[in-house]
Amino acid sequence: MTTEDTTRDRLIQAGIRLFGEYGYKATTTRMLADEARANIGSIAYYFDNKHGLYLAAARHIAGALRERLGIDDSLISPDDRDTARATLEVIVRRMVRTFATDVECRHWLLMVMREQVHPSEAFDILQDQAFGVIQVTLSQLIARLTGRDADDPITTLETHTLVGQMVFFLIAREPLLRRLSLTSFDADTLTTIEDVVVSHLRLYDIPA
Repeated sequence: MTTEDTTRDRLIQAGIRLFGEYGYKATTTRMLADEARANIGSIAYYFDNKHGLYLAAARHIAGALRERLGIDDSLISPDDRDTARATLEVIVRRMVRTFATDVECRHWLLMVMREQVHPSEAFDILQDQAFGVIQVTLSQLIARLTGRDADDPITTLETHTLVGQMVFFLIAREPLLRRLSLTSFDADTLTTIEDVVVSHLRLYDIPA
């Protein structure tokens, strides 16, 4: 990685932290540069301005999330139900483990939550490049199991509910750890969490 790449990446990581903690308006270019240990002029060099950095941070989150989950536009819904079931289980286990353990994912949370409350151009990026792709992929797999159309409102609601179960291990991570008397999720607990969520997939396994 070159020095330029390192500086750019540090600015993006600083943006994710500061935009999440303080919001877009309250975060200044000086704060961003200081957090990234970079010259303030590097923001204009790499991103044109603060807004460009904000959008770059959203693109980084979207791309990193899809990479972690192994989901992209080339993933084709399997024709047979057994393969669809197995593919859905793999993705679900990945999502649970990512949301429960990935430290960087926890850094994304505040910025993403702000965009959920007050959607901006950055939310469009998150939706088009990550959330929407994930939703469509899971909907196609669920549709294969249930026999419904992928665009059926029931399928959409089932997908949203499934994603919500997994995201809750990120949003409500600390309450669960305290309830389990843990400071972090150990390997056995993670496997149990995955198994519990995967067990819910049988609701979609309607005989053809």
